[in-house]
Amino acid sequence: MAKVERLNRPSMKPLIEPFGLCEAVKAHRMLYLGGQTGMDETHQIVGGGLKAQAVQAFRNIEAVLVLAGARPADLVHLTWYVVESADGKSFMEEALDITAAREEVMLGLVCASTAVRVKALLTPEILIEIQAVAAL
Repeated sequence: MAKVERLNRPSMKPLIEPFGLCEAVKAHRMLYLGGQTGMDETHQIVGGGLKAQAVQAFRNIEAVLVLAGARPADLVHLTWYVVESADGKSFMEEALDITAAREEVMLGLVCASTAVRVKALLTPEILIEIQAVAAL
């Protein structure tokens, strides 16, 4: 039977543990990260729009990877959930902003990706949520 390990950054435990969630699960030499948003470690959504939130989400992913003993190069798949634009930008324009944010945090990262347009996420302030899978 495979060993399963649940991981949470200490700063995020008070926010997610009451719901029975965790930020990542290690299993079968894989790491499955729950959706990361533009929320910082003080549980505040960063201002500045989609790109700023995407930068924070990628920083959160990187922090969880480090906690698991992994690095961005270990990522094999990302799924972006992006709220419909209120400012008239096309989905492709927003995808370029997200790609720029990814490059800012995770230089040179290339992995399989899926982008999904959604009506809303957990709260109206959250514009993006990124789910990730890494090989260990």
